[in-house]
Amino acid sequence: MKKSFLLILLIAFALGSCNKISNKPVFEKLNTDELSKAIKNDTLFADFYEHIRKEVDDMSDIKKATYNDITYRKLFKYVKFLQDTTYWEPLHEKWEKEWESEYGKYLPKADSVLNYWKQYLAENSLDKYVKIELARIDKEYYDYIGGLKEVNLGFKLTPLQGTIEQVRFTYGYKPKINGDSKYYEKHNCISTSPFSSPTVRYWEVSYSDRDNFAGKNVETFLRDYNLFLDVTNIRKEGVNISTDDFNIPEVVSDYLDYGSGFMEDYYKDEVIKALINPEYLRIWEFQSQQADVLKEKKNKLCFDFLKELQLEDLPIIVN
Repeated sequence: MKKSFLLILLIAFALGSCNKISNKPVFEKLNTDELSKAIKNDTLFADFYEHIRKEVDDMSDIKKATYNDITYRKLFKYVKFLQDTTYWEPLHEKWEKEWESEYGKYLPKADSVLNYWKQYLAENSLDKYVKIELARIDKEYYDYIGGLKEVNLGFKLTPLQGTIEQVRFTYGYKPKINGDSKYYEKHNCISTSPFSSPTVRYWEVSYSDRDNFAGKNVETFLRDYNLFLDVTNIRKEGVNISTDDFNIPEVVSDYLDYGSGFMEDYYKDEVIKALINPEYLRIWEFQSQQADVLKEKKNKLCFDFLKELQLEDLPIIVN
């Protein structure tokens, strides 16, 4: 009996509180008195009102007529529902388990695909034909001001299986400290003169990279930076061999190039969707689909309205 009485009080309080928010359509501006009452009732209404006003003022007359039944009171209550973590968190935990049951099996399958291509690349790497090492960092300075004019990198090219007629490779680098990102810019180098013994050949550093080599020799540069070398094409005995001929799926290449750290899950999901199951859903996609069913059921008009404004999450009401 006491629990029922308490529930009635809570409902009465909620309804009374909600009724202090104006029931005007959201396309009409509130006057100062109406706005003041709403903010005194709930200080979060100020951000809500400011944000909504910016959006609805730009809507067409047809759209305004479509959603004219949406009032400040109705929409504010609906957005509060969207932000109710005590309601949504248990559901997201439940949906996470459901996703794991339905889609989790594809993660080890993606690992198998990626491991296959890693092994394939290792077995067919063009590194077995030529070894490339950074051998020199040559710098030229202006005579009259002493500033750095030009930097040339000397790479030692060592043939491992006879004469190499042509070679194309890329190099890139990133700091060993604060270089957690897997991304680095790749610079192309081409040598068109045959070599049958170790030789050093030079390529000029671009202007934007020049300062990174100032005051450094090979030893200090390799101390401070991770250097990445990748042989992409060679010509041997008149035959062109290219990594392009490996036909590696683009999603696999993207994973190998960029799929580390917080981006690993994203690129692995791309592998699954492209190569294993095109109907695969990422965990957040699955949870969003489940949530949308409940959001639409709660109030379809408000749901469609926020979709129209692309404000499904409306991060303006956060307790």
